[in-house]
Amino acid sequence: MHPIIFQLGSFKLPSYGLMVACGYLAAILYVFRRAAASGLRRDDVSDLVFYTVISAMLGAKLFYAVTYWSEFGETFAARAAYVIKSFQYGFVFYGGLLAGAAAFYLLARRRKLDFAAAADLFAPALALGHAFGRIGCFLAGCCYGSPSACALSVTFTDPASEVAPNLLGVPLHPVQLYEAAGNLAIFLLLNAALARSAAGKKRAGSVAVLYAGLYSLLRFSLEFLRGDDRGASHLGLSPAQLISAAVMAAAAVLLLFLRREHEKN
Repeated sequence: MHPIIFQLGSFKLPSYGLMVACGYLAAILYVFRRAAASGLRRDDVSDLVFYTVISAMLGAKLFYAVTYWSEFGETFAARAAYVIKSFQYGFVFYGGLLAGAAAFYLLARRRKLDFAAAADLFAPALALGHAFGRIGCFLAGCCYGSPSACALSVTFTDPASEVAPNLLGVPLHPVQLYEAAGNLAIFLLLNAALARSAAGKKRAGSVAVLYAGLYSLLRFSLEFLRGDDRGASHLGLSPAQLISAAVMAAAAVLLLFLRREHEKN
Protein backbone atom coordinates (compact mmCIF):
# COMPACT_ATOMS: atom_id res chain seq x y z
CA MET A 1 0.00 0.00 0.00
CA HIS A 2 1.55 3.30 1.11
CA PRO A 3 4.04 2.82 3.96
CA ILE A 4 5.39 6.34 3.36
CA ILE A 5 2.92 9.22 2.90
CA PHE A 6 5.55 11.53 1.45
CA GLN A 7 9.29 12.10 1.51
CA LEU A 8 11.11 15.43 1.55
CA GLY A 9 14.84 14.94 1.30
CA SER A 10 15.83 12.56 4.06
CA PHE A 11 12.58 13.17 5.96
CA LYS A 12 9.93 10.48 5.61
CA LEU A 13 6.40 10.65 6.99
CA PRO A 14 5.34 7.05 7.73
CA SER A 15 1.66 6.30 7.23
CA TYR A 16 1.54 4.11 10.34
CA GLY A 17 2.88 6.84 12.60
CA LEU A 18 0.54 9.40 11.07
CA MET A 19 -2.56 7.27 11.58
CA VAL A 20 -1.56 6.35 15.14
CA ALA A 21 -1.14 10.06 15.87
CA CYS A 22 -4.59 10.72 14.38
CA GLY A 23 -5.98 7.93 16.54
CA TYR A 24 -4.48 9.42 19.70
CA LEU A 25 -5.83 12.85 18.75
CA ALA A 26 -9.34 11.52 18.08
CA ALA A 27 -9.35 9.59 21.36
CA ILE A 28 -8.07 12.56 23.37
CA LEU A 29 -10.64 14.94 21.87
CA TYR A 30 -13.39 12.46 22.66
CA VAL A 31 -12.27 12.07 26.27
CA PHE A 32 -12.03 15.82 26.87
CA ARG A 33 -15.44 16.38 25.32
CA ARG A 34 -17.10 13.80 27.61
CA ALA A 35 -15.00 14.38 30.74
CA ALA A 36 -17.33 16.82 32.48
CA ALA A 37 -20.30 14.46 32.17
CA SER A 38 -18.20 11.75 33.85
CA GLY A 39 -17.26 14.04 36.75
CA LEU A 40 -13.58 14.36 35.82
CA ARG A 41 -11.48 17.54 35.80
CA ARG A 42 -9.47 18.41 32.69
CA ASP A 43 -6.18 18.37 34.63
CA ASP A 44 -6.84 14.84 35.84
CA VAL A 45 -7.83 13.74 32.34
CA SER A 46 -4.64 15.27 30.89
CA ASP A 47 -2.46 13.33 33.32
CA LEU A 48 -4.40 10.11 32.76
CA VAL A 49 -3.94 10.46 29.01
CA PHE A 50 -0.23 11.25 29.20
CA TYR A 51 0.87 8.50 31.58
CA THR A 52 -1.46 5.90 30.09
CA VAL A 53 -0.24 6.54 26.53
CA ILE A 54 3.44 6.42 27.49
CA SER A 55 2.96 3.23 29.52
CA ALA A 56 0.90 1.63 26.75
CA MET A 57 3.56 2.30 24.11
CA LEU A 58 6.32 0.86 26.29
CA GLY A 59 4.19 -2.14 27.27
CA ALA A 60 3.23 -2.89 23.68
CA LYS A 61 6.87 -2.77 22.59
CA LEU A 62 8.06 -4.85 25.54
CA PHE A 63 5.42 -7.52 24.88
CA TYR A 64 6.49 -7.63 21.22
CA ALA A 65 10.17 -7.95 22.17
CA VAL A 66 9.48 -10.77 24.63
CA THR A 67 7.25 -12.65 22.16
CA TYR A 68 9.68 -12.55 19.21
CA TRP A 69 13.01 -12.06 21.02
CA SER A 70 14.69 -15.17 19.61
CA GLU A 71 14.01 -14.01 16.03
CA PHE A 72 15.80 -10.66 16.34
CA GLY A 73 19.38 -11.91 16.04
CA GLU A 74 22.01 -14.27 17.39
CA THR A 75 23.27 -12.15 20.30
CA PHE A 76 21.68 -10.03 23.00
CA ALA A 77 23.27 -6.90 21.54
CA ALA A 78 21.93 -7.65 18.06
CA ARG A 79 18.44 -8.29 19.38
CA ALA A 80 18.40 -5.15 21.50
CA ALA A 81 19.65 -3.11 18.55
CA TYR A 82 16.89 -4.51 16.35
CA VAL A 83 14.20 -3.59 18.90
CA ILE A 84 15.48 -0.01 19.09
CA LYS A 85 15.94 0.31 15.33
CA SER A 86 12.43 -0.95 14.57
CA PHE A 87 10.71 1.02 17.32
CA GLN A 88 8.24 2.61 14.89
CA TYR A 89 6.87 -0.87 14.14
CA GLY A 90 6.32 -3.98 16.16
CA PHE A 91 3.78 -3.47 18.93
CA VAL A 92 1.49 -5.99 20.61
CA PHE A 93 -1.86 -4.46 21.51
CA TYR A 94 -2.53 -6.61 24.57
CA GLY A 95 0.85 -5.65 26.03
CA GLY A 96 -0.03 -2.00 25.60
CA LEU A 97 -3.50 -2.55 27.05
CA LEU A 98 -2.16 -4.24 30.19
CA ALA A 99 0.60 -1.68 30.82
CA GLY A 100 -1.67 1.25 30.05
CA ALA A 101 -4.43 -0.11 32.30
CA ALA A 102 -1.97 -0.57 35.16
CA ALA A 103 -0.71 3.02 34.86
CA PHE A 104 -4.30 4.26 34.55
CA TYR A 105 -5.36 2.42 37.70
CA LEU A 106 -2.40 3.55 39.79
CA LEU A 107 -2.82 7.20 38.81
CA ALA A 108 -6.58 7.09 39.37
CA ARG A 109 -5.99 5.67 42.87
CA ARG A 110 -3.34 8.28 43.60
CA ARG A 111 -5.67 11.11 42.55
CA LYS A 112 -8.60 9.50 44.43
CA LEU A 113 -10.67 9.36 41.24
CA ASP A 114 -13.61 7.07 40.59
CA PHE A 115 -11.67 4.42 38.69
CA ALA A 116 -14.73 2.67 37.25
CA ALA A 117 -16.25 5.92 35.92
CA ALA A 118 -12.91 7.01 34.46
CA ALA A 119 -12.40 3.61 32.80
CA ASP A 120 -15.88 3.86 31.28
CA LEU A 121 -14.99 7.25 29.79
CA PHE A 122 -11.75 6.02 28.24
CA ALA A 123 -13.15 2.74 26.84
CA PRO A 124 -14.94 4.22 23.78
CA ALA A 125 -11.92 6.46 23.13
CA LEU A 126 -9.64 3.42 23.11
CA ALA A 127 -11.79 1.68 20.50
CA LEU A 128 -11.89 4.86 18.37
CA GLY A 129 -8.13 5.37 18.49
CA HIS A 130 -7.51 1.70 17.74
CA ALA A 131 -9.60 1.96 14.58
CA PHE A 132 -7.27 4.65 13.25
CA GLY A 133 -4.24 2.59 14.24
CA ARG A 134 -5.42 -0.43 12.26
CA ILE A 135 -5.84 1.73 9.18
CA GLY A 136 -2.20 2.69 9.71
CA CYS A 137 -1.35 -1.01 9.87
CA PHE A 138 -3.08 -1.51 6.53
CA LEU A 139 -1.17 1.34 4.88
CA ALA A 140 2.14 0.08 6.28
CA GLY A 141 1.41 -3.57 5.48
CA CYS A 142 1.94 -4.83 9.02
CA CYS A 143 -0.48 -7.23 10.78
CA TYR A 144 -1.45 -8.50 7.34
CA GLY A 145 -3.96 -11.20 6.49
CA SER A 146 -3.65 -14.68 5.06
CA PRO A 147 -3.97 -15.47 1.33
CA SER A 148 -7.55 -15.20 0.12
CA ALA A 149 -9.56 -15.31 -3.09
CA CYS A 150 -12.53 -13.42 -1.61
CA ALA A 151 -13.88 -10.29 -3.29
CA LEU A 152 -12.45 -8.07 -0.54
CA SER A 153 -8.88 -9.34 -0.85
CA VAL A 154 -6.06 -6.85 -1.44
CA THR A 155 -2.61 -7.18 -2.97
CA PHE A 156 0.51 -5.53 -1.56
CA THR A 157 3.30 -4.84 -4.04
CA ASP A 158 5.52 -2.23 -2.36
CA PRO A 159 8.71 -3.96 -1.07
CA ALA A 160 8.96 -1.23 1.58
CA SER A 161 5.79 -2.52 3.23
CA GLU A 162 5.88 -4.89 6.20
CA VAL A 163 4.30 -7.76 4.24
CA ALA A 164 6.52 -10.84 3.97
CA PRO A 165 8.39 -10.81 0.62
CA ASN A 166 6.88 -14.14 -0.43
CA LEU A 167 3.37 -12.66 -0.07
CA LEU A 168 3.95 -9.55 -2.18
CA GLY A 169 1.64 -9.77 -5.18
CA VAL A 170 -0.56 -12.36 -3.45
CA PRO A 171 -4.22 -11.46 -2.66
CA LEU A 172 -4.64 -11.27 1.12
CA HIS A 173 -7.48 -10.73 3.56
CA PRO A 174 -7.51 -6.99 4.49
CA VAL A 175 -7.71 -8.08 8.11
CA GLN A 176 -6.46 -4.69 9.29
CA LEU A 177 -9.53 -3.04 7.75
CA TYR A 178 -11.80 -5.72 9.20
CA GLU A 179 -10.47 -4.86 12.64
CA ALA A 180 -10.70 -1.11 12.01
CA ALA A 181 -14.37 -1.51 11.07
CA GLY A 182 -14.95 -3.74 14.09
CA ASN A 183 -13.35 -1.21 16.42
CA LEU A 184 -15.47 1.57 14.95
CA ALA A 185 -18.63 -0.49 15.54
CA ILE A 186 -17.48 -1.15 19.13
CA PHE A 187 -16.89 2.59 19.60
CA LEU A 188 -20.46 3.39 18.53
CA LEU A 189 -21.88 0.75 20.88
CA LEU A 190 -19.75 1.93 23.79
CA ASN A 191 -20.60 5.57 23.16
CA ALA A 192 -24.29 4.71 23.50
CA ALA A 193 -23.57 2.59 26.59
CA LEU A 194 -21.62 5.47 28.17
CA ALA A 195 -24.65 7.74 27.80
CA ARG A 196 -26.78 5.12 29.57
CA SER A 197 -24.18 4.76 32.31
CA ALA A 198 -24.06 8.53 32.84
CA ALA A 199 -27.85 8.49 33.18
CA GLY A 200 -27.61 5.87 35.91
CA LYS A 201 -29.02 3.05 33.77
CA LYS A 202 -25.80 1.01 34.01
CA ARG A 203 -23.40 0.43 36.88
CA ALA A 204 -20.06 2.22 36.69
CA GLY A 205 -17.45 -0.02 35.11
CA SER A 206 -19.90 -1.75 32.77
CA VAL A 207 -18.75 0.16 29.68
CA ALA A 208 -15.08 -0.71 30.23
CA VAL A 209 -15.90 -4.38 30.84
CA LEU A 210 -18.13 -4.42 27.75
CA TYR A 211 -15.22 -3.06 25.72
CA ALA A 212 -12.94 -5.82 27.00
CA GLY A 213 -15.45 -8.50 26.04
CA LEU A 214 -16.31 -7.10 22.60
CA TYR A 215 -12.73 -6.41 21.54
CA SER A 216 -11.57 -9.83 22.73
CA LEU A 217 -14.30 -11.47 20.67
CA LEU A 218 -13.31 -9.42 17.62
CA ARG A 219 -9.60 -10.19 18.06
CA PHE A 220 -10.17 -13.90 18.71
CA SER A 221 -12.18 -14.19 15.47
CA LEU A 222 -9.84 -12.20 13.25
CA GLU A 223 -6.74 -14.08 14.39
CA PHE A 224 -7.89 -16.97 12.16
CA LEU A 225 -7.46 -14.68 9.14
CA ARG A 226 -4.02 -13.29 10.04
CA GLY A 227 -1.09 -14.23 7.82
CA ASP A 228 1.81 -12.75 9.79
CA ASP A 229 3.77 -14.54 12.49
CA ARG A 230 1.41 -15.07 15.43
CA GLY A 231 3.92 -16.55 17.86
CA ALA A 232 4.01 -20.10 19.20
CA SER A 233 0.70 -21.94 18.90
CA HIS A 234 -0.89 -23.65 21.92
CA LEU A 235 -3.94 -25.89 21.57
CA GLY A 236 -4.18 -24.69 18.00
CA LEU A 237 -4.56 -21.07 19.14
CA SER A 238 -2.21 -18.10 18.97
CA PRO A 239 -1.07 -16.30 22.14
CA ALA A 240 -3.45 -13.44 21.30
CA GLN A 241 -6.36 -15.88 21.03
CA LEU A 242 -5.55 -17.46 24.37
CA ILE A 243 -5.47 -14.02 25.99
CA SER A 244 -8.69 -13.07 24.20
CA ALA A 245 -10.45 -16.21 25.44
CA ALA A 246 -9.41 -15.50 29.02
CA VAL A 247 -10.50 -11.86 28.79
CA MET A 248 -13.85 -12.83 27.24
CA ALA A 249 -14.57 -15.25 30.07
CA ALA A 250 -13.59 -12.71 32.72
CA ALA A 251 -15.65 -9.98 31.02
CA ALA A 252 -18.73 -12.20 30.87
CA VAL A 253 -18.49 -12.94 34.60
CA LEU A 254 -17.92 -9.28 35.50
CA LEU A 255 -20.82 -8.08 33.34
CA LEU A 256 -23.18 -10.50 35.09
CA PHE A 257 -21.89 -9.36 38.48
CA LEU A 258 -22.25 -5.64 37.63
CA ARG A 259 -25.74 -6.20 36.26
CA ARG A 260 -26.87 -7.96 39.43
CA GLU A 261 -25.34 -5.27 41.61
CA HIS A 262 -27.12 -2.59 39.58
CA GLU A 263 -30.44 -4.39 39.89
CA LYS A 264 -30.00 -4.66 43.68
CA ASN A 265 -29.61 -0.93 43.92
